[in-house]
Amino acid sequence: MSSPVEADVIVIGGGTAGLVLAARLSEDANINVLVLEAGLDQKDDPRVKTPALWPGLVGTESDWGFVTLPQEALNGKQLPLPQGRLIGGSSAINGMAFIANSQVNVDAWGKLGNPDWNWKTLEPYYKKTYTLTLPSEEQQKQLGLEYVDRQTSGFEGPLHASYPDAIKDPVANAWIESLRSLGFPMSGDPFSGNAFGGYINAATIEPVEKTRSYSQTAYYEPIKDRSNLRIITGALVEKILFRHTDPDEDIVATGCQYRNNGISHTVTARQTVIISAGAFNSPKILELSGIGSHAILEKHEIEVLIDNPNVGENLQDHVLAGLSFEVQDSINTKDDLMRRVPAALGAAMEEYKTNRFGPFTVGGNYSSALLPIPDFSNPATGKSELLQVLNLIPESSEDSFSSDLGSFVRTLLSNPHEATGGYFTYPAQSDFKGSGAGDEVLRTKFPENYITVAVSLLHPLSRGSSHITSSDVADSPAIDPRYLTHPLDVELLARHTRYIESIVASPPLASILKPGGKRSPGVPDDLRKAPLEEVKDYVKSAAKSTWHPTSTCAMMPREKGGVVDSRFRVWGTTNLRVVDASVIPIATRGNTQSSVYAIAERAVDLIKHDLVST
Repeated sequence: MSSPVEADVIVIGGGTAGLVLAARLSEDANINVLVLEAGLDQKDDPRVKTPALWPGLVGTESDWGFVTLPQEALNGKQLPLPQGRLIGGSSAINGMAFIANSQVNVDAWGKLGNPDWNWKTLEPYYKKTYTLTLPSEEQQKQLGLEYVDRQTSGFEGPLHASYPDAIKDPVANAWIESLRSLGFPMSGDPFSGNAFGGYINAATIEPVEKTRSYSQTAYYEPIKDRSNLRIITGALVEKILFRHTDPDEDIVATGCQYRNNGISHTVTARQTVIISAGAFNSPKILELSGIGSHAILEKHEIEVLIDNPNVGENLQDHVLAGLSFEVQDSINTKDDLMRRVPAALGAAMEEYKTNRFGPFTVGGNYSSALLPIPDFSNPATGKSELLQVLNLIPESSEDSFSSDLGSFVRTLLSNPHEATGGYFTYPAQSDFKGSGAGDEVLRTKFPENYITVAVSLLHPLSRGSSHITSSDVADSPAIDPRYLTHPLDVELLARHTRYIESIVASPPLASILKPGGKRSPGVPDDLRKAPLEEVKDYVKSAAKSTWHPTSTCAMMPREKGGVVDSRFRVWGTTNLRVVDASVIPIATRGNTQSSVYAIAERAVDLIKHDLVST
């Protein structure tokens, strides 16, 4: 074992949140920051830089390669859960959608027992993270961006967010207009915290060069030469080191041990250790370090320092289902790119290199909607159907957090202006029946061209877990999200999926589809005419992850199921923190990326205050 290295602050994980912490904390020249990242620097990899190439990173050395346990409610299907293993973390391999959270969601975090956590305190940090660039007035009109509020959106942050060049994309405008005709125009700026309806979401793409904007390019590259900041790559953290002299006092993190090229090293933290390793690796590191369930740690012969069975529990993820529809021959899609047709790939690459235009400038989805269950607004049957659905949520539970989560979802369902489904579309077919391994989520199996409309359940009641399988850091955890195990989740996802039929049948979107065209195999001709039980069977077979895992180190009181307090300190320690998606106690409304950046920015201010206080 090599001789120890010292730093004031050790950040474990150079990902989305980790690089925000490193950049902001090192603004103080008196704070020495060391980042340990298990992956490598891949900023020059075209799959990282070029928005459309992001699926090529899934299942590679840039991805931790996590896979769920067989999911009982999904007919035993196992699903991949990509997490970035490189500088920038998941912000370097995701689809780049930049989706706003809701006010009621953040307020609910505070009501769990987290003082000063509400929309008012977090909103400034959302705005602090990004700079939004609007397209030309012509494109703004085509994309229906009249809802963008310059007072609400961010215009001074390091991260770049922009909109797609949709001049050649007839789907984007049709999507907006069809939802408007159904009574769901975007009600306001999404970043106001109080908006719902159909809209075009921004993406973390630099507006001029059309390259990915992420934590490495936004936060790290501009300040990487600071003398008080260092990143060690290829550093796989094995455990946190502690000092525990008084059994009646909280333990103190003194550093950590990591493995690099097969050699173990130790680093010493003079002030604090921050775990920022993601929804699966953060609880894994805690458990390997002796913080977790007594039963799990003893099983793997790990000394129990803090018996907290909440570590690794409360896993939440947005489960999705969807449908693919064949389009008119004149409609441009990405199916030829997914089929890797040489002529299509060559033309798209040339257009990107020459003009920074075309399909390679677009990441994942951008035609989106945040919608309630439309069924409950039906004047004739809505009230009775809503009551039936609400009865699926127990009024109380022995588990206080389950009661709180149920009450939160009950509030959302009872308010026609709050979304429970996150819809999105992309111009290619999708195999919903497969596992989703590798780039299968976008894999093209059929010769025709399609658009896909999918919907994710924003606030599931089904919760799972992620726990170590051995004391060896090289072994992946056992991840069991327990998708659709709560009957309410099946009910809601089926109703939202059924509504996709109404959206695509509405003009002008309907005119894009080929009359009598093909659709996802094994789906009834019109889900609106099928019994709801049949739709439920379909969503169980078609369900996939939206790849938004959260909550395995939840921020809330320990007796309620928490792992960290409202200042990110691990319960039972004085100076060990967790800052990443794992601390989010209730899943965000939509993609987690924007919230992880905002949470990290707020964490910096709290940590700086605590460092000064000590």
